[in-house]
Amino acid sequence: MRPSKALERRLAGRIADIPVVDVHSHVPSAAPCARTLRDLLGYHYFTELAHSAGMNAEVIAPDRPDEEMLPELLDAMENINNTVQYSWMMELARELFGFEDDRLTRDNWQPLDEAIRRAADDENRARAVLSRANIEKVFLTNSFDDDLEGIDTDLFVPALRLDDLVFGFQDESVRESLQRVTGVELAGGRSLAEALGRLVERFRVRGARSVAISLPPGFEVCQVDEAAFDRVAQNALRGARISQDVHVLQSGMLLKVAENCGHLGLCFQIMYGVVRGAYEHGVLQGTDLPVAGCSLSGLLPLLNGFPEVTFCLSVLSAGQLQELAAYGWLVQNVVLSGHWWYLNVPARIERDLAARLQSVPKNKLIGYYSDAYKAEFALAKFNMYRRILSRVLARDFVEAGFGAEEDAVRIASLLLRENPIRIMRL
Repeated sequence: MRPSKALERRLAGRIADIPVVDVHSHVPSAAPCARTLRDLLGYHYFTELAHSAGMNAEVIAPDRPDEEMLPELLDAMENINNTVQYSWMMELARELFGFEDDRLTRDNWQPLDEAIRRAADDENRARAVLSRANIEKVFLTNSFDDDLEGIDTDLFVPALRLDDLVFGFQDESVRESLQRVTGVELAGGRSLAEALGRLVERFRVRGARSVAISLPPGFEVCQVDEAAFDRVAQNALRGARISQDVHVLQSGMLLKVAENCGHLGLCFQIMYGVVRGAYEHGVLQGTDLPVAGCSLSGLLPLLNGFPEVTFCLSVLSAGQLQELAAYGWLVQNVVLSGHWWYLNVPARIERDLAARLQSVPKNKLIGYYSDAYKAEFALAKFNMYRRILSRVLARDFVEAGFGAEEDAVRIASLLLRENPIRIMRL
């Protein structure tokens, strides 16, 4: 049933006034905004969708000049103008750059490119874009060995991403980088634990409020004793093959990081269920897929072992959504966070958001994060979510008899701003 238009409009207006905190993005702090149209159309959503629809991957080769690449990419994007991803591009083009046409084509892209280039010359561009989007803070994604100096912490919050470290520790260059940034000479499990502690502390003192990792489907954290962790760490440091014990190393590292999160008051963001490199013919960043039917139960050693740590969980498959809601329902240190990647589609968000609002405590919901690679996309994505939130609160909360209009606005404020601030200790 469609909610009352008047109620939905009123909620939308009030929700638009709520500043939001974006708890997960890939926005680069040194270049947060686009400098050219290519910076925007290079977002993997467009290239992977265009490639899926039949575009040759060579069209988007890095060495092709814009005047050759962009018209061909835009021709291919005619096949994806039915998608929500395309709508994000059109919305940000209209709101931020004054683009007036209904479609972006090979015949009208150059004025938009010129407008983007002009806007990029403004040294306060990121602040202007985020202000227009009513976004108060944006969390970054930082590799463990990133240079954290010079980040504008008025706008951006560093976040330690663990994937390269946990899943790439057998790479000698990764181990060398860990030694360099922590000053710990790695010799075994004890020194590795010390290095991980120093790493988490390094991020915390520079303003980080969370660590983050994406885990493959079915990943199970196992309990690891100190002797086993030391043995496997020593073997890895010698460059020995540890294929039979790699899970011990990975679990041990996650457990050590979680322990330090508990000591330092950091959240642990886990995005669960992606198979990296599943589609071998995909374009750059367009090779990863979900798996339906896998369980979150492999995370229980973390959730049970560190009740003092808040775990912000996201999933990639619709088949995991009910299980995720049950974890939020029951497990005190689990927060449900956003609508990740392949689930970031209005029809799916609407159904899942309604279920979360009716089954999970309102103080345990982080409504949305952008996952954006440029700040401009955060505007379009959060605008999309605000519209969905207004509709769901009108229909499935107020009109369903769960509360009054003022209660709905309060819930929106919790999801968009107050919960992220409290949970992340901003």
